[in-house]
Order: sequence, then structure tokens, then C-alpha cells
Amino acid sequence: MKLRSAVLVMGIGLLAAACSSGPSLTDYAADLEQLVSTMNGRLDTIDVIFDEEAPSLDSIRGYADDRMAARNQFLTGFEALDPPSEARDIHEAGLDVLRALVQAEQEVADLAFASDDIATVSALWESPTGQAARAADQRAIELCQAAEQALNSTEERQQLAGVPWVPTELQQIVTVAFGCLAEDR
Repeated sequence: MKLRSAVLVMGIGLLAAACSSGPSLTDYAADLEQLVSTMNGRLDTIDVIFDEEAPSLDSIRGYADDRMAARNQFLTGFEALDPPSEARDIHEAGLDVLRALVQAEQEVADLAFASDDIATVSALWESPTGQAARAADQRAIELCQAAEQALNSTEERQQLAGVPWVPTELQQIVTVAFGCLAEDR
């Protein structure tokens, strides 16, 4: 499913869902926000630690290995989430994008462990494999921003609060700040 289609379906679902089963949108958003925050924190810490070390092949391999651990932990947590019906389509789109990202970063890690010629992390990311991983990361960032926007669009429901005939699910207001970009954290 294309990203724009998933966002459109999510937006319509958020505004039109009469009732949902499973966890509430609020609980799902909070769990997702915690997962994203934990992963972003780990990746930022990995970058800081690596920047403090003298670059070596071992440190580059450790960097790649640590990134994979963070990405895999996030993917496992994301797969374990049970999205409410109004978030199911974008959640499924997210799974596809995240699996592609993890695969692309695994290929970067494989390159780091297979090559004895990688002198810097920049060289790793500038390789064709690294560029493919950066493109996959960009798609994940775009999906992150779209999901954040779709979830935050529930603020428009404020006017429905307290209206007795409107289902509770349509009165839920969700605000998230995923920090999709480093400068937003």
C-alpha cells in the first residue's frame, strides 16, 4: 500500500470509526510513542558513544551491531502492538516500511563485518548499501511523520467531547510527539 493511501485510510478511519475493538487509540498511541522514544534514545546514544571513540574497524562493527540491536528491538515491539481498528492500516504500512528498514540496515551491518576496508562510518553510509539504508530510513521518517499527523488530527474531535450520542471512541483526543527527526527530539 502506498504511503499516501495508508495516511488517507488512517485519517478517514480516525474520523469515521464508530467503535473499535481492542486497545484504545490513546493506549496504542502512548505505547507507540514510548517505543519510538526508546529507539530514538538508543540510536542517539550509540551515535554519541561512537563519536567519542577513535574510529577503528572494531568500533565501526560495534556501531553497526548496536544499531541493529536497537532496530530489531523496536521492530519486535512494533510487531507486538495490537492497533485499534482505526489505526490498523497505517500500522500494517508501518510494519512493511520498518521490515524493509531493518533489512537494509542489516545489509549495512553485514558489509561492516564482511569488509576490512571500511575506515569510517561515513564510508559505510556512503556505500551503495549505506545509501539504500538511508533511503529506507527516509521512508520510515516519512511514515513516522504521517502517523504522527494522523494521530494528532484527533484534536479536531475536541468539539465532540461530552456529546452524549457520540461514541466514546470518537471523543478520544490523541497527541503524540514521536521525534521523527533528530531536531524534533
